[in-house]
Amino acid sequence: MRDLATPEAPISVVGLLTRALALRRAKGAGPLTIVCCDNLPHNGKVLQGIVQAFATAYDPSLARWIDGNAAFPSTMVDRIVPATTAADIADNDAALGLHDAAPVVFEPFAQWVIERTFATPRPQWEVGGAQFVDDVAPFEAMKLRLLNASHSAFAYLGFLAGHEYIYQVAAQPDFVAFMRRLMQDEVTPTLVVPPDTDLAAYREALITRFGNPALPHRTQQIAMDGSQKLPQRLLATTRENLAAGRSVRLASLAIAGWMRYVAGVDEKGNAIAVSDPFAKQLGEIAAAHRGDPAGLARSLLALRAVFGDDLPHDARFTSAVAGWLQSLYADGAARTVARAILTPG
Repeated sequence: MRDLATPEAPISVVGLLTRALALRRAKGAGPLTIVCCDNLPHNGKVLQGIVQAFATAYDPSLARWIDGNAAFPSTMVDRIVPATTAADIADNDAALGLHDAAPVVFEPFAQWVIERTFATPRPQWEVGGAQFVDDVAPFEAMKLRLLNASHSAFAYLGFLAGHEYIYQVAAQPDFVAFMRRLMQDEVTPTLVVPPDTDLAAYREALITRFGNPALPHRTQQIAMDGSQKLPQRLLATTRENLAAGRSVRLASLAIAGWMRYVAGVDEKGNAIAVSDPFAKQLGEIAAAHRGDPAGLARSLLALRAVFGDDLPHDARFTSAVAGWLQSLYADGAARTVARAILTPG
């Protein structure tokens, strides 16, 4: 609202972009392509919708100009980036000989996929390894359902098993076997594989990437905001498998891991610092169901903002989640994961 009241002096990103486009129209500078790299699905379409809505409220004729003269290609960026630590800053300062308060630590792997929807001649970014494609969505799905889902499963179950870092979880043969089974048996059947993509090689590369000991990615960092991440990372896959009559066993175990984690007490009885927009509500639910895994599962599954109206009423899913949650409390995460990979899908 502030930028709509003073559009010539915007402070928000959307206000600044709309102002820039307005000036471009006024000066006759021609079309413009705005490439969004935010880490969210359909990022270009989302940004386009917000800019168009803002422009329509400000000047409908500008919105029409943007529609014909601006492009917002969606992109997908894949690179694991742990939170920067004080040790990272110190090591970087020593290497550079100067102080940098915000270095970024990242893995060797990098993937940048960009839609070919440019309103202007595009840079030759493929020289640096970027991929230009007609549709980013299949690449987004691969990342969300293979990489991000496995990351979340490792974060919750691995933390419960006593591991601080993802590379430590990836050093456990049972967890790696679980990840392979989850990706191959439950995720891969839901994917539209992009052209010229070796999905088996991609899955194996993820295991190698997770196991990189030079990348200290904390399980609790990945475990943050699970209520916001589960729908895209695990629940979309679960819904498609249920609709197709396929197994949801291993995804259900990962979701039960989230439930055990957000209950706020680890396997040694220590408090877990749960970071989530629903942390207060999750804590209240957990407090009401101490010693009652079945009741905890039912109450958490009733969170419509996470599980919707459908999943809480599908017994194939709810019984699997409740069974795994019971096992996590009775036997612990490591033994439960070991049992899961010994049982056929």
